[in-house]
Amino acid sequence: MTTSRSPCSRSPPPSRHTTRRTFVTRTPEFHGAVHQNLYLAEGGREVHAVITVDAQGDAAVQNTSPQAAEVLILDCSGSMGSPAEKIIQAKEAARAAIDELPDGVWFALIAGSVGARMLWPAQPHLVLADPETRAEARDALRGLDTVGGTAIGTWLRLAGQLLGGHPEVIRHAILLTDGRNEHESPEQLRAALRDCEGKFSCDCRGVGTDWSVAELRTISSALRGTVDLVVEPAELAEDFRAMMASSMRKAVGDVGLRLWTPVGATVRFVIQTAPTLVDLSPHRVDSGPLTGDYPTGSWGTESRDYLLGVELEPGDVGEEKLACRVTFVHANTDGTELPLRQFFSHTEPDGRTNEFSSARIRALWTDDLTQSTVFNDKVAVVTSRAELAKAVQDGLAAHRGGDPDQAVDCLSRARKLAEQVHDDNLRARLDQIYDPDTRTFRLNRMSAQEEMGLDIESTKTTPLDRG
Repeated sequence: MTTSRSPCSRSPPPSRHTTRRTFVTRTPEFHGAVHQNLYLAEGGREVHAVITVDAQGDAAVQNTSPQAAEVLILDCSGSMGSPAEKIIQAKEAARAAIDELPDGVWFALIAGSVGARMLWPAQPHLVLADPETRAEARDALRGLDTVGGTAIGTWLRLAGQLLGGHPEVIRHAILLTDGRNEHESPEQLRAALRDCEGKFSCDCRGVGTDWSVAELRTISSALRGTVDLVVEPAELAEDFRAMMASSMRKAVGDVGLRLWTPVGATVRFVIQTAPTLVDLSPHRVDSGPLTGDYPTGSWGTESRDYLLGVELEPGDVGEEKLACRVTFVHANTDGTELPLRQFFSHTEPDGRTNEFSSARIRALWTDDLTQSTVFNDKVAVVTSRAELAKAVQDGLAAHRGGDPDQAVDCLSRARKLAEQVHDDNLRARLDQIYDPDTRTFRLNRMSAQEEMGLDIESTKTTPLDRG
């Protein structure tokens, strides 16, 4: 009897899969600007500032190892088969993502239910992409059946095991689910995230409306990815293709925002405010007596904004202090740091512009109220955006908690803030559930799709105008 070779019975990959190739990578330059009101009132303690950052492609350098590793994590729990269109389109989406993989990228497929198993290859390791391995992975999707429940932490742990073995490359996963994490405790999921943090980034997608935005946002925030709603299964393939293409454009991984503060200063918050709103404060890792690193994930050619808050001991009127200093760092696999080219512009009160290799946030105490009471425009916009997201999420939480009055109050404030900061997308979603005749929100008629879409949209933002 003749048997065909199955990827699920393969021993560790032959030498053609592990041959190192020469890749060209581009380490971006980081160009940033500091926006703040330099002046604090007499006795003032807290300094707020916005740092806008644009990563731009730099000169090519040779790298003798593959530059990327990808894992697709597909929910194959029983609910993915009802209706069957979900699992059918999930397979098509995975095939579309596989087709985007260039030769020489490490990859694997995971099937997730109450546990995690290798869908391809059979053994828990990554394989280098080439025409043959891409075809084998596509074929393996035919055998993906739907059965069991959902324990996302086990899926992430297996992905971390696979990707953690390749610290020299940019590591990324795509996770697709249609349900809630009902077969493990919240603490089990949090423990899995602690184990996976720093090993890879993860973009999360929920198909349908039976999954939890809060759960996937927790995952995407911890693993520096995105979360989004795919209402129609037929839309999955294009979304997967776009996510994979975006991942392939990343040029440097494991970038940290390093924040130095002087003795006696306290960091109140570090928040990424664009392109998605993510509080980085809980993820700080001390890197020295006066420094802490906040992981920002992988970067390509892109723009991001950050809002920082630092508390200082008050100075005397006329005294100036350095409140904090920001640089971006990348750690090599041997623990050394890869220098990143970076330049930050600072505009002085008299209009002069200086450029430094770090972002310097300062404080100058004054008794002139015309100086200390002026709000920096960009700080005001970013702060309002953060308040907008909180107002939406507080309103939805009040609605789910059975407090319609509080929900209406919060969403009304959100609607005003959305108009104030010119967030047309979020304003449009709020208007979908707003009744102009009664001047209130039709919460009892809000669909699950509308609620989830509003929740997700609340944390999506556009980088500030660089002018």
